[in-house]
Amino acid sequence: MTDATGDGGYFAADYETDEELARLRVLESLCDPWTIRFLETVGVAPGWSCLEVGAGAGSVARWLADRVGPSGHVVAADLDPRFLDDLPALGVEVRRLDITVDEIESGRFDLVHSRALVLHLADPVGALRRMVAALRPGGRLAVEEPDYSTTAPVDRSHPLAAGYAEYLNARTQFLAEANVMNLHYGSMLPVHVEQLGLTGVVNEGRLTVERGGSPQALLLMQSFQQVDDLMVVAGVLPESAVAAAWAALQDPTFAYRSATMHKVWGRRP
Repeated sequence: MTDATGDGGYFAADYETDEELARLRVLESLCDPWTIRFLETVGVAPGWSCLEVGAGAGSVARWLADRVGPSGHVVAADLDPRFLDDLPALGVEVRRLDITVDEIESGRFDLVHSRALVLHLADPVGALRRMVAALRPGGRLAVEEPDYSTTAPVDRSHPLAAGYAEYLNARTQFLAEANVMNLHYGSMLPVHVEQLGLTGVVNEGRLTVERGGSPQALLLMQSFQQVDDLMVVAGVLPESAVAAAWAALQDPTFAYRSATMHKVWGRRP
């Protein structure tokens, strides 16, 4: 997964290389098992030509390359391909690509997949249409996007619950007003995909209950650290409120619902 702002910028561009790679590796460890099940359901097979949009640190592209085998072809595309240097040795083509503006071959691919990318874009439907245009007839679009509206304390009587809920609301509003990302986008994904003229559209969502100190909580802290700093500087929240939210994410007694990852796929007629 690579994060892009609505104007084509890289959301984590200011993160140090080692810091960003560590964040992406945690994300892969949490999301890849479910993404692989999703792609198996979609039917990825030997010989397929696949485009991975927002390849991040490359784990999904590596799996696709193994799945399609030597008779297939995988393109790993990302706005920031700095973590994909090993992929050409596996037969994967690496491209620097901005899905909002850059040219993509029309009607080439059996599969176009992206994960946690479209919520960062100013024109999500436009980006999805560009992905569909890259599919051959019968090709599959498979997209995964989170909806953070389900991220909330499980036990609202917990001492850290009220402050954490306030922090979540402030962060969502701050990012939306800054046109950085729509943290509630995932639930819109099925609606948007239905507008693309695909057949056999299927959607599903998955969430978990997590605790402070879990790998998922670590990922949230890694992903939003700079956002939290900006909120403090902008006066959106006092530093004490952000510190309390981080304390919740490190406290094993604090349980919360994760974001819901919505998965949608369909075929180009």
